[in-house]
Amino acid sequence: MKWTVSAAALLAAVLASAAAAAEGTGLRAHGVQLAAPDGWSRVEPADEAVGADPRTLLVVGTRGARAIESDCQVSSYRVPADGAVVVVIGWRPPSRGVTFLPLSSMRLRPRTFECFEGRGAVAQVIRNGRDYQLNVMVGDRADADRVAEALAVARSFALAPRD
Repeated sequence: MKWTVSAAALLAAVLASAAAAAEGTGLRAHGVQLAAPDGWSRVEPADEAVGADPRTLLVVGTRGARAIESDCQVSSYRVPADGAVVVVIGWRPPSRGVTFLPLSSMRLRPRTFECFEGRGAVAQVIRNGRDYQLNVMVGDRADADRVAEALAVARSFALAPRD
């Protein structure tokens, strides 16, 4: 009897998780996924050279975030003054020798990214033998709640089935 209750609880949890993903909280592309709260959405990636490595895999942001022209891959996005953008890039072959920064160590710092004057945070992780970089940029007027939200979105990084 105990097993039946546990199985039912597990099934309920799986169904709840699937329902949450169906509501758009799981934003994914190119085999990666981020969980984002209401008000966040996928952003069309900025143009990149064909065969670029690393490649931008997924960009999510708050209302008003969008791609802009820039020579800098990560900061090729307009970040709303009170908003945020998370950019996921990945390398095809492992980059070997890169110092990896865990998601848990992400902290905002000024001028983290070339071509972006605002605050940013970065993490580098390996999943299934592939290197990924998670980049967070927040606007100058982003409050503590928005900052926490942006960091949580980046820390939700997971691999997902390819689209």
